[in-house]
Amino acid sequence: MHFEPSGGLLHASLVMQDKETDSYWAIMEGVSLAGSMQGEPLRELPLGEKVQWRQWVREHPKTLVLSVEGEEHVASNPYDNYFKDDKGFRGVEAEDERLPTKAPVYAFERDGQKYAVPFSAFEGGAALAVEGAGQVFLYRPVGVEIFYSTAAFVSAAGFVEGEGGWVEETTGATFDPEHETFQGGEGAVQRLDGFDTFWFNWSMNNPKTAVLTGKPTAAKG
Repeated sequence: MHFEPSGGLLHASLVMQDKETDSYWAIMEGVSLAGSMQGEPLRELPLGEKVQWRQWVREHPKTLVLSVEGEEHVASNPYDNYFKDDKGFRGVEAEDERLPTKAPVYAFERDGQKYAVPFSAFEGGAALAVEGAGQVFLYRPVGVEIFYSTAAFVSAAGFVEGEGGWVEETTGATFDPEHETFQGGEGAVQRLDGFDTFWFNWSMNNPKTAVLTGKPTAAKG
C-alpha cells in the first residue's frame, strides 16, 4: 500500500491517505478513520532510522538528494523556531499535564494499552516494567540530540544492569551500546514496536495512555 499526505490533521497530527483505496489513516492512532479500510489497523514496523543529514551522508556518501526547484539546501530551517517553542504545532498545548506539552517521548502499545516514556527516564539506558508484558529496555546515549532514534527492546523475563552493562535476565544476552543491539540470547530479546514523538502529539490522540518513568503510574481516564 502506498501512502501520501491527505492534507488533513487530527489533533495536530498527520492524517495519511492511501492511493489504492483512498482510505484515511491517523498516524498517531494507528488506524484507518474513513474509507473502505475504516477500522483497519496500521502494521507497525519495529525498526526505523532517524538521523540528521550529516550523520546519514557520513555512512551513505553516495546518497542522492531530491532537489526543490534545483536547490538541495535552504538558507534557514523552518523547524528551528518550532523546536525552540514550548507549545506544539500552531500553538497547541497538551490537555494532559502529566508531562510538558513538548516533552519528547518514546510511544508504544502492548496488549491494547498505550504507553509513553519521556526521554529523560531512559537516557543512558533503562528497564521499565510493563504490566503483564515483562519489561521493555529503552536506550538513548547521554546528551544525544532530539533527532536521534531510540533503541527499544522487550523481554518477558526482564533486564538487569551489572558492572558489564545491561543483560537480559534469563539468557544473559548483553547490550552493545555501540551497535545498539543485544548480543546472544537466541532471540529472547525482541525489537519493540514504537516511535519517538512529542507528548502533545501522543496524548491528544491517545488520552488513556500510561506514562512510564520508572515509578508506578496509571493510565489517565
